[in-house]
Amino acid sequence: MARKSTSKAPDPEVLTEEKEEQVEVKQLLKDERTHKIAGSILLLTSALFFIAFTSYLFTWDEDQSLVLKDGYKLLIGADTPASNLMGTFGAYMSHFFIYKGFGIASYLLCTFFFVTGVNLFFGKKVFSILRNIKYLVLALPLLSLTAAVIMHGQQFPWGGAAGELMRNYLFTTIGSIGTIGILMVSFLAYVIWRFNPAFRLPQKSEASSLTTEQVEEEPGQKEELVIAAGNTLKKGGAFVPVKREEPKKENEFELTEKNEIEEQEEEEAEMEEDEEEVETAGPVLMVQEPTTKKAPAIIPAGVELEIKLVEPVAEEKALTADKVQHMKPYDPILDLRDYKYPGLDLLENHGSEKIVSDPAELENNKNQIINTLKNYDIQIQKISATVGPTVTLYEIIPAAGIRISRIKNLEDDIALSLAALGIRIIAPIPGKGTIGIEVPNARKTIVSMKTLLSSEKFQSSAFSLPIAIGKKIDNENFIVDLASMPHLLMAGATGQGKSVGLNAILVSLLYKKHPSQLKFVLVDPKKVELSIYRTIEKHFLAKLPGEEDAIITDTKKVVHTLNALCIEMDNRYDLLKEAGARNIKEYNEKFI
Repeated sequence: MARKSTSKAPDPEVLTEEKEEQVEVKQLLKDERTHKIAGSILLLTSALFFIAFTSYLFTWDEDQSLVLKDGYKLLIGADTPASNLMGTFGAYMSHFFIYKGFGIASYLLCTFFFVTGVNLFFGKKVFSILRNIKYLVLALPLLSLTAAVIMHGQQFPWGGAAGELMRNYLFTTIGSIGTIGILMVSFLAYVIWRFNPAFRLPQKSEASSLTTEQVEEEPGQKEELVIAAGNTLKKGGAFVPVKREEPKKENEFELTEKNEIEEQEEEEAEMEEDEEEVETAGPVLMVQEPTTKKAPAIIPAGVELEIKLVEPVAEEKALTADKVQHMKPYDPILDLRDYKYPGLDLLENHGSEKIVSDPAELENNKNQIINTLKNYDIQIQKISATVGPTVTLYEIIPAAGIRISRIKNLEDDIALSLAALGIRIIAPIPGKGTIGIEVPNARKTIVSMKTLLSSEKFQSSAFSLPIAIGKKIDNENFIVDLASMPHLLMAGATGQGKSVGLNAILVSLLYKKHPSQLKFVLVDPKKVELSIYRTIEKHFLAKLPGEEDAIITDTKKVVHTLNALCIEMDNRYDLLKEAGARNIKEYNEKFI
């Protein structure tokens, strides 16, 4: 026989209350006001610890007996007041961190509270908390040990109990010299890691300081020594003298070897001042020696000099230009080559979308327009109608002598006579000698997004950001470039199609552009208009680091996003300036 279950099902009301409490706690923790309050508390804590530590430097001897007697009970209160400026709390906390802890290095704890408090109070990353923690973990034991080694034997606990413990262990293990060596290497490692200074040994001069007398004493090495006396080899095989500070007077001797062809080119070589054209006159050897009483040494004419020719720079540039011509243009789509564009089968069909006109409606509207104008003594010569999906355009040609402003002032009267929600008068129509009156149709035809996106005009569009808005009155697809409208504002009354137009823009771009070419920053204060685009977050949506949702619904966070966009815009203008491009289209062409 089966036992009956004695456990009761959880009460749904209790579960709902628990969930609501969890949500309230999360919202409280994420609230900007909570962060500011926490930051203020941490800044106050940093100031109190700093005052307590500083006061402890002067009052520690007076308060030590009190702290050793009562201990942590001082946090509750004591009958005997402490000399510390922060009272018994300051005396006990200073004794705990400085005397029993890390000594004077305990001041670093104040920096941690200060850095964290500033970041929370201002709501942004003013200081790096992670870097402060790294410095805190490394510097606490190092500074404590250094203070214990240097100030050993002093009455005040400069290194604290932790520093004395490390000092005694190291002195017993590796001695005082080894401990001091470890400290010096530690500080040197910090300086190298932080500043990376350059350590260079003094370089010895390669030039020989041999005199002419020493050269003559060793005739077998005469040629090599003269060449090594401070000369460098340049293009064309010519030795050019290097200036030296030792000799006060200098003599130059020029020895030239020429063959029959070089003698013919000598006159042309003397006309040129460029060093590279010295090659045509043959190798020239120029030697500088210190002046002495004896005659200077001269290199024999029979010494051969090996000449290495360097290819002209012009040929290298030509080769580089040829390489550039054969380079393939960069294709950013290849970074995400497996991406598949959305198919047209995702969109709904809406029939043939053929415009059906009602002759009776057209005739009635024509008569109402003519009669309304007659009531104000306005005669017309001709009237015609162009039927569109949602609006019909009536074009009229007024009689001679009729002012256009009179017809424009009758907009409300014509709308009243037609019983229409609203009309629009175009006076005159650009490119035509007529006046247009747009009247909404009683039976509107649905314009399918699938038809617009599948049209040849949209598929073969060369626009940077093509968007399909709808159809014109003449039933032609209306495709425009969003890049030509950088400051686009959509406004209108409720139910006039703002959301439809916004979705048409987004869908058009999704069907035409690759994720490597486009990123959206979406702000949705209503929280329901753009929520369907959450699924494309990994490909098309841009968001700030640390944000949970890519679509911004909190208006307070929009400020941070706009500031980030301004920074990105400035960076892009810098790129345009460096690339010599006026807009992003020119820059992308150069980048590719």
